[in-house]
Amino acid sequence: MNYMKKLLAVLFFGFYLMTSDAQIMRQQEGGGVFKSDSTTFKNEVQIKLSGETKYTDYKIISINNDTTLVDTTLTIAKDYKFNYLRKDNFELLAFANQGQTYNKLGYNFNDNSLFPTIGANAKHYNYYQIEDVYYYDVPTPTSEFMYRTGMEQGQVLDGFLTLNTSRQLNIFIAYKGLRSLGKYRNTLASHGNFRTSVNYHSKNNFYSLKAHYMSFDLLNNENGGLTEASVAYFENNDPNYTDRGRLEVNFTDANNMFEGKRYFLDHNISLFSKENKTEKHNAEISDKLRDYNATLKQIETLKKDTVSYLIKSKIAASPKRPSATKKEKEDLAKTNVPIENEVINIEALVKQTPLTKIDTLKLDSIRTVKIKKIDSLLIVAAAIKVDSSQFIAIDKNANYGMKLGHTFIYETQHYRFRQAAVNPIFGEAYEKNIVDHTSYQKMNNEAYLQFEAPYVGVLRAKANYFNYNYHYNSILYLDAQTIPEKLKGNVIAVGADWKTNFGKLFLNVDASSIISGDLTGNSIKGSVMFKKDSVYNFKGFAEITSKTADFNKLLYQSDYKDYNWQNNFKNEQIKNIGAEFSFKNWVSINASYNLIDNYTYFDENSKAAQASETLNYLKVTVHNSITFRKFTLDNTVMYQNVSSGESFFRVPEIVTRNTLYYSNYLFKGKPLYLQTGVTVKYFTEFNANAYNPLLSEFVLQNTHQIGNFPMLDFFANAQIQRTRLYLKVENFGASFMGRTYYSAPTYPYRDLTVRFGLVWTWFI
Repeated sequence: MNYMKKLLAVLFFGFYLMTSDAQIMRQQEGGGVFKSDSTTFKNEVQIKLSGETKYTDYKIISINNDTTLVDTTLTIAKDYKFNYLRKDNFELLAFANQGQTYNKLGYNFNDNSLFPTIGANAKHYNYYQIEDVYYYDVPTPTSEFMYRTGMEQGQVLDGFLTLNTSRQLNIFIAYKGLRSLGKYRNTLASHGNFRTSVNYHSKNNFYSLKAHYMSFDLLNNENGGLTEASVAYFENNDPNYTDRGRLEVNFTDANNMFEGKRYFLDHNISLFSKENKTEKHNAEISDKLRDYNATLKQIETLKKDTVSYLIKSKIAASPKRPSATKKEKEDLAKTNVPIENEVINIEALVKQTPLTKIDTLKLDSIRTVKIKKIDSLLIVAAAIKVDSSQFIAIDKNANYGMKLGHTFIYETQHYRFRQAAVNPIFGEAYEKNIVDHTSYQKMNNEAYLQFEAPYVGVLRAKANYFNYNYHYNSILYLDAQTIPEKLKGNVIAVGADWKTNFGKLFLNVDASSIISGDLTGNSIKGSVMFKKDSVYNFKGFAEITSKTADFNKLLYQSDYKDYNWQNNFKNEQIKNIGAEFSFKNWVSINASYNLIDNYTYFDENSKAAQASETLNYLKVTVHNSITFRKFTLDNTVMYQNVSSGESFFRVPEIVTRNTLYYSNYLFKGKPLYLQTGVTVKYFTEFNANAYNPLLSEFVLQNTHQIGNFPMLDFFANAQIQRTRLYLKVENFGASFMGRTYYSAPTYPYRDLTVRFGLVWTWFI
């Protein structure tokens, strides 16, 4: 694979740079900051930094300019994210092989886009959206690598390297590669995902830029699930089929591929700005205070050295000791002078210095020595007058400014399904060999004008020109209708968004509407959040969106006769309202209520359909964590209710995940931090959607129920300096809980499996 060359280049470059490293360590009890790694090695290259670095200097920036920090601590949340998606998959149900798709246990209808996608949604889990690509700002080169073993040959490796060539420019490069054979026939997963980004701003912030490039290819062999006979062998735990490769599957000659490229650019210039004097003043005071503290350290060293020198000189030359021998004088010179009191009268030299105090130096019965002259460093220190009352809170909204910006997106996507021979599961075909190919190109140009002022906050007006081309290679002429080869058009949309805060109250509103073109749609989203430091926060949100259905529901062509259609569906009308509440790290609640008209889906015959009934969907998720000494019980429970629309929308009523674990530092000096315990995940029975590999979509079915089985995982995770180690025994209850565990009808969930991996972060 070509991407492996890129990954090797990243690895080589990373190891070359990381000959000297430091790290961010777990916060110690009673400490207020993270400590740097003191590990050194023989012949290590020592790098002298121009200034002190802290863990807060290693920043991760989203496309919306939300900033988080590079975090190398080990928490239970990190365990939940240690999968090939690197996301918490609480609402997802994995298939048997790593790199296969996921079935959904819950749905999220927030933050909808006005513009349709290509479809093939089962392939999008390892696809990086624009919001999933991050930008960095780091004082020293930083890299991270995640490795995890696969299923029956294979592994996943995700690595990145980022560095600032200056304070203005950061470069980021990353690659995630996955290959896993799987235990069942024809379930090979082979994924490649390359991404690189640039984050730049000029010294005076007149110009700023964020840009990224992504290239991906996600290949999966498909077997259509187990045959009816194999399902019986599996559920009866037939000893002849404990080797899952012996079970018959519906076909072994098919695969699907999702691939593409994306070019993204967001840049702006400042038309005018009035600098925040308060912020500038605080920054200057902060710099002075830092220099002042450094000067004080130098003064302390200078005072001791000077006093020691003077005392030694006075003693050696004292008339009271004319008989002092040479050896006595040498011994005295080697003595570390005990300083009981320091007498340093500097008022005559430096007025109003923070060091205005008189101390005394005494050595046994030797007379008191008063120092009359001090190095000029004291005069420098005296010129810096710092008082804590000079520091006031920075009002981030106290800037005046206007920016003119432009966002450009160009992306190509291709979905392919290939099968060597026609299979009756999908019906009759036009060709003996199935070669389906769907292409999608889209380009979006957005111009925006952003205004920032006190109390107003940040107000932005925007206009979009969106061009799309969803197409096939031929026109299909049928008796009843003609299936065209493409959906192509242009769209112009306008909108505005507003962000501001009044103290601890934060407001965010975003509205947009398509005013002309071949698509229609509009959206208004709003949220209000109240945050009380780290104690608690509350957020309420609402959204009303009208959007076009995915393109593969409007138009689809295949060599299989039953998979050809063109539909003229109405826009989906989505309305939702919700709230989030959290109190410290103890409890959090997330609730949403969704009303959806004209909901589109794939029916029992895998045909695109639109509901005539309104979908009423309620979801409430509660998370709670209780700690007693070294033990913690972490609980997440989700309740779902579909009051109308159950005929086309299915979810389990209850989904729960409970983890009981022990955490502690081990060994003298605390070199290792351990977390070990058991996680149980459970969901109630329901008619889960079936997986259709031809469409790479989940479709309705009414014959099989899955669920009502606990998934038990044992884990032992450890942190040694900058490395987090993970060991997991997945579904260890499979041997005594019965063989009724499925991810989708005819697709068994994974058997007892031992997995291990690590995440390793380097800092220079």
